[in-house]
Amino acid sequence: MKPFLLLFTLLFSTIALSQKGTISGTITDKEYNDEPLAFANISIKGTTQGTSTDDKGKYSLNLEPGNYVLVVAYLGYQTIEIPFSLNPSEKKTINHSLEAGGVQLKDIVLTTIVRKNTESAVLTETKVARQVTNSISAEQMNKGTDGNAAQAIQRVPGVTIVDGKFVMIRGLNERYNNVLINNSLAPSTEIDRRTFSFDLLPTTTLEKMTIGKTGASFLPGDFAGGIINVTTSENFSDFTQISFNVGYRINTTFNDYWQTEGSPTDFLGYDNGFRQLPSGFPTNSNVLNDNTQSVFYANQLENNFNPEKRSAFLDSGIGFSIGRNINLKNDKKLSTVNILSYSNKFENYDKNVNSFINDFSGGINIPQEQKVFVDNFNSNETRLTLMSNWSLKFNEDNKINFKNLFNQIGENFTTLREGFDYDQRPGQLLRNYEFGYTGRRILSSQFNGDHNITENKNLHWVLGGNFIKDIMPDLRRFRTFRDINNTNEPFKMIDPPSSNPFDTGRFFSDLNEKSINASVDYTYKLNKDEEEGDEFDADKITLKTGLFTDYKDRDFSARYFSYIIPGSVSFERREELVSLPLTQVFAPSNVTATNGWVLREGSNLSDSYRANNLLTAGYVYGEYPIKKFLLTGGIRVEHNILQVDGFQGINNVIIEQPVTSILPSFNFSYNANEKSVMRLAYSRTVNRPEFREIAPFLFYNFQEDTEVDGNSNLKTATIDNFDARYEIYPSNGETISLGAFYKRFKNPIEFILPVVSQQRRMRYSNSDNAELYGAELEIRKSMKNIFKAGFLSDLSFNLNASYIFSEVDLGSGANAQQQKRALQGQSPYVVNLALGYNNKENGWNSNLIYNRFGDRIYAVGGDIFPTIYELARNQLDFTISKSFEKMSYKLGISNLLDDKYRFFQDSNLDNKIDNSDDAIFTHRIGALFNFNVTYKF
Repeated sequence: MKPFLLLFTLLFSTIALSQKGTISGTITDKEYNDEPLAFANISIKGTTQGTSTDDKGKYSLNLEPGNYVLVVAYLGYQTIEIPFSLNPSEKKTINHSLEAGGVQLKDIVLTTIVRKNTESAVLTETKVARQVTNSISAEQMNKGTDGNAAQAIQRVPGVTIVDGKFVMIRGLNERYNNVLINNSLAPSTEIDRRTFSFDLLPTTTLEKMTIGKTGASFLPGDFAGGIINVTTSENFSDFTQISFNVGYRINTTFNDYWQTEGSPTDFLGYDNGFRQLPSGFPTNSNVLNDNTQSVFYANQLENNFNPEKRSAFLDSGIGFSIGRNINLKNDKKLSTVNILSYSNKFENYDKNVNSFINDFSGGINIPQEQKVFVDNFNSNETRLTLMSNWSLKFNEDNKINFKNLFNQIGENFTTLREGFDYDQRPGQLLRNYEFGYTGRRILSSQFNGDHNITENKNLHWVLGGNFIKDIMPDLRRFRTFRDINNTNEPFKMIDPPSSNPFDTGRFFSDLNEKSINASVDYTYKLNKDEEEGDEFDADKITLKTGLFTDYKDRDFSARYFSYIIPGSVSFERREELVSLPLTQVFAPSNVTATNGWVLREGSNLSDSYRANNLLTAGYVYGEYPIKKFLLTGGIRVEHNILQVDGFQGINNVIIEQPVTSILPSFNFSYNANEKSVMRLAYSRTVNRPEFREIAPFLFYNFQEDTEVDGNSNLKTATIDNFDARYEIYPSNGETISLGAFYKRFKNPIEFILPVVSQQRRMRYSNSDNAELYGAELEIRKSMKNIFKAGFLSDLSFNLNASYIFSEVDLGSGANAQQQKRALQGQSPYVVNLALGYNNKENGWNSNLIYNRFGDRIYAVGGDIFPTIYELARNQLDFTISKSFEKMSYKLGISNLLDDKYRFFQDSNLDNKIDNSDDAIFTHRIGALFNFNVTYKF
């Protein structure tokens, strides 16, 4: 019976449609290279019939024969009116390319153009989106002091930043996010964690960032916090621009900082081989067991153990960008935008690094001080970024894009540590050192195409690839000491009995990761059955299906060596060797086969691993409009195979995790009127382990005095997500939204502190289950509707705040821990407040931006090593700029309050931090004053 009814419905629809005519077309932006103008409101004057342009700028309406006026409107902008007539069964096309500036075009009047990277444009996208989303535009990024994507994205509701580069959404650890660059999966950029480093993306290269907080079957299913889609610049217009900036950081600029010798190419962000293992260095560690061979190879390494005092210069940067359009034959158009930027920055600060262990030996919890250090951290980072985006437009229905983003980052860092280790070296003052360099090269490229096969059929495809090379050549770590009471004696080098990561060590690591992903999406719009007077009779049922695949391959290798003194060396000579100054202690004259230091390798098979991951997915999705309601839903099936080939000691360990996930999703929206939307959503998602989190590789993090290792038993987490949100859009650039959310986790993945020795260690682990819920509020308000003229009319403010609660149930895994607590990384609240002034007539623009998040768990502990919390911190940024026809100036002050970074241990085990708890890490980085000049040719 059902197939018969469906056939009858389709037949009736066909007959009804044959009596009516159809009007369709494309609305484009003439000022923006005739790009499609998405989400414009299309209506018939004097009727309730209407629709909106899709993301290709296309629209379609079915109408009775007659004379009409087509009205094109955009939120907060003046409308255009186009008269036309329509005959029975006629198919009429009305395309138009909009111009700015109130130009009269026959019967059409247009006064404003909509840019895709403006606040108004992204707000409109948010309004018509099928999921719960938030966005930030290039225009909004440009208002603040934000120099990279990490700084900019923290203005989004529910978003906070960790370590200045990792994004947390709704209080969830950064590993619960997924990142797309131009709709293509981005790689995990860190060696020791699953995350994406957003400080790699200069704001100058960005068009917008959209954060999807609910799932849909056409989106990746691996997330719980959000899916962040980064769109790089699409400013396909003819322009040339150059910019310069200088920065002054309090307590760093023009102050002393320490650094060891580097390579001649450090200023370009890469090491030319100066620090790397020489060609021909033995791959067989047994070779170094022979003292003669050991000394031969040891003396091929640079004697680079003495930091030199220098003066930190101003932070500096230069950028050049160019955009061009090239008209080809047969109305084809080739467009390109290219951006090259270079920056050099310094950081110098003191950091307290402490360690405490709880002692229950007397039946009473007494925190024992293990280590008390003060670090002087020095860093000089150089970054080179190149973005090259191309678009080939064949016609209105076919377009291919090619986008590329390349980063080369080099950081030379030095840590000088002084303090006490009461466990291992009682009665001694320690002076420890770490000298290192990291070089990272990241290339991300995407091909994508849009093809309108017919009016109702669209094919979209993406082919993307990523390449990462991350090296840490010649990380040097060693410890020196002297007795507290003998202040006149020199510091002596601690000589280890065997090679280890702490003493007289040289560490080399090399990571190469390649990935390729591809997707294809097919969309078909089917006309609904129509009834007379149905105000949504032009809406269409949308059906969508697609396939996706992603393959990643990683090769990681690490080696470390230590200088040791053989037992055959006399006590007097040993004392002489360990007492030498840093310039001489490992010089060739003191690295000898018979009477000096020799080199031994401590690395083993577990210090390297190979890994790959294959993800395949398919989905179906549909949209069904019913008057003012829109129902969307679908199902996604993902099959993921993760493989890690490594070693546990000398035993080969091959870990393989094939997991199939069935992920349904549902979204419901109700448009009470043109200015409001109510949404309800449900989706099931997953959170999968990353290579490093599983690989049995142990690394010593000197700066946090912590070991980090993998967990081969880590399992995939499953999350059920529920969302509700009500959105109001009073006028252009304004919004009020209030939302609530709830998440239920099975096997959530967290960062913990397992007790394995007296040395603090961190690893990822599964808890039994967890739940998280909260509310989000966002208000964007312009004063223009209140004050019609004057200073107050140019003001605006943006407030967004989130309140979040979570609870983890460890179940039977609650050994030496409380069974229930908050999720690791979850902030109980996040507040962002921005006050802006913008006068387009005189070119002045100013913004004051405030951010605060609540106390959150940094690492989950137990009774012996208690949980570490990162405490609330305030950030205040200020910018003021002046624009002329071709020149603009901007002065920005970031981190104006210079609030302290504070990490405290919950020593009394009461799940909160108070005066009885102990500080683990504390430091300030200093306020940064930045001045920028931009010139447009």
